[in-house]
Amino acid sequence: MNRRFHLRKGLVAVSSNVEPTADFDVVVVGGGAAGIAAAVGAARSGASVCVVEQYGFLGGAATNSSVLTHCGFFDQTGTQVVRGVGQQVLDRLAERRLYRTQTIAETGNTVVLLDLETTKSVYDQVIGESGVTLLLHSKLVGATTADGRITEIEIVHRGGHRRITGRAFVDCSGDGALIAESGSAMRLSEAAERQACTLVMRVGGVADDADLSQAGMAAAVGKYEADTGHALIRDSGIAVRMPVARDVMLLLADQHRDALSVEELTEAELRARELSWHYLDAFRRFLPGWEEAYLAFTGPQIGIREARRLRGVDAVLAEDVSAGRKRPDDAVARCGWPMENHVAPGVTEYGGIRDKGWYHISYGAIRSSSTDNLWAGGRLVSSDNSAYASLRVMGTSFATGHACGVAAAVYADAGVHDYASVRRELENQGALI
Repeated sequence: MNRRFHLRKGLVAVSSNVEPTADFDVVVVGGGAAGIAAAVGAARSGASVCVVEQYGFLGGAATNSSVLTHCGFFDQTGTQVVRGVGQQVLDRLAERRLYRTQTIAETGNTVVLLDLETTKSVYDQVIGESGVTLLLHSKLVGATTADGRITEIEIVHRGGHRRITGRAFVDCSGDGALIAESGSAMRLSEAAERQACTLVMRVGGVADDADLSQAGMAAAVGKYEADTGHALIRDSGIAVRMPVARDVMLLLADQHRDALSVEELTEAELRARELSWHYLDAFRRFLPGWEEAYLAFTGPQIGIREARRLRGVDAVLAEDVSAGRKRPDDAVARCGWPMENHVAPGVTEYGGIRDKGWYHISYGAIRSSSTDNLWAGGRLVSSDNSAYASLRVMGTSFATGHACGVAAAVYADAGVHDYASVRRELENQGALI
């Protein structure tokens, strides 16, 4: 038996307030798009499910980083490629008259626009209807393994520690927390090769006819830099008018830092917030329609695109993406988002999918190669760097998370990997394969 925990030398672990162990069929770490879909998919398959989420709300990057666009529900022809649990979320948005899509002119990608508080409420509703046990404000701090399987995890919350046992586990944490704590095989690019982070800015007071173009932003930034001597890293980005409040979401304040280093991540947060005020000043001064603009919101945390990911039985490769590879014998999800690699602040490299269509993600790419009862969804799917730049987005995360949850439930029930049963149950739950 192996229990992993991490203490700095000289510190003592105090575990006197350890609560009674809770037991579930499936335990999901992370309550973002992938984690929500994993939990609901597992519960619909008949499993008892616990979701552990470190924040006080669900949603992952959508809510903790204000990335208020669901990318990946559609391919570049406008064809929907993700349904299942993801469709349930879209239906709930539609019930509130807030299901809106927009095609981004600069890329040709179709996104689903989100309102922050409505999105939180919809996620609460979807999870609440599923009957899963949800633990917010709960952070993973350890995992115990035996004979190549995870047997329990340990979480910490304000009241103490709790151990949770399970028969199958799903890592949807975004940063691979359970993969790391369990000592499972992982893929980890060099820090310099990982994608840049971005602090999302929400700007209010922008006129309805304001200039939101990249050319306009670039001209304003150029004038501002010449006038003030401040260098703003990038001269333009994506500006999207949001529903309801009509604020503008800006993706501009980039940082190329190691998201697994607390010192570098701290510096990224501080520097990106400083940059956001400079961008606001530049646009108020030099961009038509922005004269009364104000910074309504940032974050709450910087948007992290890349940290750890799973080393799976299989991996999605760049050639699979570019060829639009179909895998009828082992597929569990579709992805229609092209490769979008933020190689440096302000520098994005794109790579398309054949015929602007979609490709398959295999069962082996969500299943751990080293830990028999571990699956990983969202931006943890096993892949090379280029394919990762495609499949990491939230729409696709609903699809891969859904597959993980169903696979974990099938394993928890039968104790074996049974792809045919996983596919059949996913299709019964409305997933597109």
